[in-house]
Amino acid sequence: MKRTFSMLLLLLLGLPITPLVGQIKGVGLPFIVNHPRSVYNASTQNWAIAQSSNGFMYFGNNDGILQFDGTSWTVFPVPNASVVRSLMAVGDTLYAGAFEEIGYLAPDASGQLQWNSLNHLIPHQFAGFDEVWSIFRNQNQIIFQSFSYIFILQNNNVKVIEPRTAFSFMHQVNDRFYVVERDKGLMVMQNDTLSLVSSHPVFFRNEIMSVLPLAPGQLLIGTSNEGLFILEEDRLSPWQAPVSPLLEQHNLFSAALLRDGNLAFGSISNGVYITDKQGRVLQHLNRIKGLQNNTVLALFQDRRNNLWLGLDNGIDFVEISSPISLLNHIFHIESAYASIVHNNRVYVGTNQGLFVAPLSGMQNLSEPRHGFSLIKGTEGQVWSLQVIGNTLFCGHNYGCFIIEENNATQISDIRGFWSFLQNPADPSQIIAGTYTGLVLLKKNQGQWLFDTEVEGFRESSRHMYIDYQQNIWVSHGYRGLFKLKPHNNFRKIQEVTLLRHQKGLPADLPYNIQLFNGRMVLTTHNGILYYNDTENVFTPHPELTQQFENKGFIDKIHQDTHGNIWYFTDHYIGLMRLLEDGTYRDITAPFSRINDFLLPAFQNIYIHNPGNIFIGSQKGLIHYNASIINDYNIAEPVFFREVAFYGNQQLQQFFPTYREKHPQLTPQLPFALNSVTFRFTSPVFENPAAIRFAWRLKGFDNEWSDWDQLNFKEYTNLREGNYVFEVKALNAFGVESPVAIFPFSVAPPWHRSLVAYIIYTILLVVIIAGNVYFVRKRMLRIRQREKIRHEKRLAQREKLFREQSALSEKEIMHLRNEALRSEMSYKNKELANATLHLIQKNKTLTSLKTDLSKLLRNVPAENNEKQLINNLLKKVNKDLRNEKSWELFNNYFDEVHQDFINRLKEQYSDLSPKELRLCAYLRMNISSKEIAPLMNISVRGVEISRYRLRKKLKLDHNTNLTEFIMTF
Repeated sequence: MKRTFSMLLLLLLGLPITPLVGQIKGVGLPFIVNHPRSVYNASTQNWAIAQSSNGFMYFGNNDGILQFDGTSWTVFPVPNASVVRSLMAVGDTLYAGAFEEIGYLAPDASGQLQWNSLNHLIPHQFAGFDEVWSIFRNQNQIIFQSFSYIFILQNNNVKVIEPRTAFSFMHQVNDRFYVVERDKGLMVMQNDTLSLVSSHPVFFRNEIMSVLPLAPGQLLIGTSNEGLFILEEDRLSPWQAPVSPLLEQHNLFSAALLRDGNLAFGSISNGVYITDKQGRVLQHLNRIKGLQNNTVLALFQDRRNNLWLGLDNGIDFVEISSPISLLNHIFHIESAYASIVHNNRVYVGTNQGLFVAPLSGMQNLSEPRHGFSLIKGTEGQVWSLQVIGNTLFCGHNYGCFIIEENNATQISDIRGFWSFLQNPADPSQIIAGTYTGLVLLKKNQGQWLFDTEVEGFRESSRHMYIDYQQNIWVSHGYRGLFKLKPHNNFRKIQEVTLLRHQKGLPADLPYNIQLFNGRMVLTTHNGILYYNDTENVFTPHPELTQQFENKGFIDKIHQDTHGNIWYFTDHYIGLMRLLEDGTYRDITAPFSRINDFLLPAFQNIYIHNPGNIFIGSQKGLIHYNASIINDYNIAEPVFFREVAFYGNQQLQQFFPTYREKHPQLTPQLPFALNSVTFRFTSPVFENPAAIRFAWRLKGFDNEWSDWDQLNFKEYTNLREGNYVFEVKALNAFGVESPVAIFPFSVAPPWHRSLVAYIIYTILLVVIIAGNVYFVRKRMLRIRQREKIRHEKRLAQREKLFREQSALSEKEIMHLRNEALRSEMSYKNKELANATLHLIQKNKTLTSLKTDLSKLLRNVPAENNEKQLINNLLKKVNKDLRNEKSWELFNNYFDEVHQDFINRLKEQYSDLSPKELRLCAYLRMNISSKEIAPLMNISVRGVEISRYRLRKKLKLDHNTNLTEFIMTF
């Protein structure tokens, strides 16, 4: 279903109209975009126009080749800085001719256009060839034509055709090339040779400015001074067409055959004429009608069927393919608040009055007098135009008028008539809304007359509706919705109900009354509502709410006779086209060019037929012809004009516009160039100010940017990695272009590069190995130190242990000594006890012995008791001499006195046992008196024994024997 809006609309209307692709509109002025010298920054004159395959426009300018990509202009001078008179594009290669210079613009390896001269191919004797006025392509030939020679470039060789005198301008018709040779006439070039076509005197009196095909076997010859002629075979005759005398008067300079078969003629003194094949003027544009200059040096139709004009001062773009044109001040119309067609006349209500023009005479002819004329008496603000009962009513600031042809009759001078409603119950009565309420108009004897003002309501009544119960609904922009109950045949309002924020109405105003299928609906900020009289409440309209969802506030809707819904929002106009299946298709693209012109709050539209749809605007009356088909689904691609990388190194630039023919690898940038600027464009020339771009940088941005008018984007301080920059365009018709991409990569900085990582790895290995080595060495040193420390600690511990051991030993020794001392004390005590016991025993035995001896002496010999006493004496003596007692004493003594006896023996071996015993007793510090019984001798004997002992011990008389024995 890739059918355009206009064609489908015609089918829906059921009219047997053939689609008019690229038809030139004759009503109103097309949109014109002026490109003055101050914008393109080159010389005033533009002699030739061409368009490359990528859509860029080129102009032969006095300063060189001028390029326009849709957003920016660039000048490419030729080497000798001469005027570029001729251009021809072959793909993206642009051939150009100037003063004694031929060549072409073509992209270099980086994609930047460079001039390539072909002068070196021209034989030396033909080097002075003057201006090159025309360039043509004939299969694989490129033909350059000057007044001196014709050069044919083929296979990098140039063939030269010389005239006998001089050439005039050359023209191409299909595969044939016509040129006037001054002394011969009109010649045709075929197979690189010239042959005579006609030697009519016209060819000698005039410059031949154009040769165009008109009909099979007919050529249309355009002369500089005598208008147009038809050449058929060898007969030349004037073309009897309306445009011919105009061109004769204003001097033809350029011409072009348009794709729809129409013709365009550029004049020297009166702009451009666009005609049909019969020479009838369809459109005439000059300086008065919007051009910058009346001298049209070059004409070119671009691939979207619009017309470019190379002027003597500037460049103009004319949207001749658009179905929309403008009837503005040129036609005496300013802001249009209302329009209507009645009795084959077009009426336009403006802020200056009511204007009229015949519908059949609205063609944009050569003279401004063919515009609208003011109807006298209607000067001032016109608010509405409405036909009721074949009578045209005009609502005016100064009252109400009835319009008949070009005359106006005022039937009321009450200020401010907004609108008119015919009483459904009484067609002879009209209720009109004014600034100050309602008035009645009455038809009397075929004439509409003012009747009366309606009592009981004095509010401004711009939008009204009468329901089936004869209630009048009035919407007020600042108060709300009034429901009026009339009385006495509408002469009085007996009940007024103001509705606001109740019965389903939103809080925000306004509530605009609209008609849909003959019933009242309200457009509000909460959607479109209808009145449910059963429940006495306003509810969302099921059909319209769905269709206008997410469109915001709908200011006005207008349903045409075929069910299509035209609507106005605060920002644009659109059409809900009714399809055969009962659904709607939303169409906005054809009207995008005029959205900025609409009258806020006073939008208006009148549909007379598909070829005549009138829309009011601030700039005049807009005419829309739905019969003209324009494919708005075509989107021009986006091109990168320049990609510049910058940073801490020299700037690197890429010009990837021609990348398809000159593929290149993904740029690999050093980290020092990690900032980038992208400059891009889309060759859209229809409303170029409305184009928007969106972009993202994959690897950096995750989401598309918002739509923006900027045609460049900059990124700074990008990290290393792979990136893809994507950009797309949105044109004025809401169509997105394909996404253009530019991949590139940023190398990491040296310290994050592969070499650096290899070095880092090597260094890391070296560091690790070194660390391992040094750690090992250190560990060995540490171990050695630890060993030494350990040994020291062990030595310290050993020393401490020894000290502790010594202390322990000392303690043990002390304890042992204490124990020994205790034991010694104990043994001393035992020894002392034993000695005392022995002494006591010996004393006792000695005493007993003495007593027994006395008893024995006193007992007679013959007494048996004497024997008994002797036996006792023997036992006592035996006991006194008992060596076991001494051995026991000696053991005790050695244990106490540490082998005293043995040591004494070793040193004094001549001591007798008796003397040794005496030493032991002395050691024990026993007195002589006590020693005597132990030795069983007297005290005197003890002293004698002591004396003898001193001698054996070799003690002088000063040495105390007892002390010596004690310390031995």
